[in-house]
Amino acid sequence: MGKTDSLTRFKVALATLLATRSLTQVTVQDLVRKAGVDRSTFYRHFLNFEDFLSWLENDMLTEITQQVEHDDNDSLDFTKFYIYAANHQVVLKAFLENKRIPDLTNRLKDIVAKKYHQLLLTQTSSIPPAIQAEFLIGGHIALITWWLQQKNPPCAQTMAIYHRQLSQPR
Repeated sequence: MGKTDSLTRFKVALATLLATRSLTQVTVQDLVRKAGVDRSTFYRHFLNFEDFLSWLENDMLTEITQQVEHDDNDSLDFTKFYIYAANHQVVLKAFLENKRIPDLTNRLKDIVAKKYHQLLLTQTSSIPPAIQAEFLIGGHIALITWWLQQKNPPCAQTMAIYHRQLSQPR
């Protein structure tokens, strides 16, 4: 089994485990059993469970930031992000509901703030771009958190449309 295969198995195993228990209740033993790999494989990649969660957080941040694109109208398109979030809902929700969220949220805010700042520099406004970006990002995080917590949320494509409409000055 290659490195990529075992890492993917760990991600899928964690998502499966989180469907029935909280993140704080998951152990390395649970993870390797569910992933169908030896414990030694886990420790070849990670020092401990916390190290695994840090890796997963970094991996997800990289994947998330690749999902946000500029569209033809010079705004940010979140369609791919919402599709990604729908496919990774269990893990994202677990990070949001546990103590890991401040770091994940702050790191995500910094990445998206840079994208917004660049975009806002191209538009005329009396409000400084940094202030606009901070306001928009706070709203985005609240909207995403709300969406992940819904029992019957709107589909990813609809949320991306709402997201875009809420981001437009009125």
